[in-house]
Amino acid sequence: MLQFRTLSFIAALGVLAMVSMPANVATAEKRCKAQGQRVECPVQSDAALAAAEDAYEKEGDDMVAGKAGSTYGIAPFDYLTGVGKRTASTELTKGDSGYAGATGKTELWDRVGKPAEGESVYNQWTHNWSPKFKSTLVPGADPNEGKQWYYVYCITCHGWTLQGDGPAAINIDPRPRILTKGDYMNKKTNLELFTVIKGGGEAIDLSSSMPAWGNFLQDQDIWNVVAWIRANADVGPPKSIEDYLNPKSTFKPIADDVTALNAAKNDDFADAQELIEAVLAGRGTAALKGGGFVEGGLRKRATVVADKVGKGY
Repeated sequence: MLQFRTLSFIAALGVLAMVSMPANVATAEKRCKAQGQRVECPVQSDAALAAAEDAYEKEGDDMVAGKAGSTYGIAPFDYLTGVGKRTASTELTKGDSGYAGATGKTELWDRVGKPAEGESVYNQWTHNWSPKFKSTLVPGADPNEGKQWYYVYCITCHGWTLQGDGPAAINIDPRPRILTKGDYMNKKTNLELFTVIKGGGEAIDLSSSMPAWGNFLQDQDIWNVVAWIRANADVGPPKSIEDYLNPKSTFKPIADDVTALNAAKNDDFADAQELIEAVLAGRGTAALKGGGFVEGGLRKRATVVADKVGKGY
């Protein structure tokens, strides 16, 4: 599992490096939109991105060397694999992390919980060092599942904590957005967020540096990512493990907005879907369902998610 998670990160890094090469687009001072108005895009400074790139590189070196601690955010957490850098016999920030050295074991080996079956096996592992939510700000969408997709596909550009400071961000023009910036992101409708994730930057007349993830993710996956983003509105870089594990969002659902639960009956959503599906590779064939629901993995229908949330998970 640990090897799979590490390889997933590396694979995501390769995919994003390939699709997110600098575009030949001049970065204007105000090229983003919020409620129809042009605004300055929320991005990190070049100095901050250079520091983030160095931190990720050092994190990798420390992992190979078996050092505890982290250079990128939360001290005991390893952002490259999703596993805490400690074992039963080591401190959170000192000593052998388990990746190298005598034992070759991380904290993963010290866990004794016995999950029942299915998704709980994966969720127990990943959730040990990431936020857990008992509610959602997007009806029919699950932020707990959305963060799994975000961790695989989005951190290389947008950063582990959505601060726009992933290890590849310094090489991308325009810069990846800070997805926690409430005075910008909270004005975006769910439909806008869904559209740009599924169809890429060009779907909203912005740069192709933001790829179209609709060729990788099903619609319910994308709605779950939207729920994860909403759960992190105005959540700053964590100063403690407590901060990291318990983000407090400022997002207030927008009246009459599209959600995972009502999207199938929304005309604006249908129009956006038609445009995006027309340009995504492979759509319209018998082998692919496009925007339809595909069973499997952590994915559940919006109605099932809504029922699960209503019961408090």
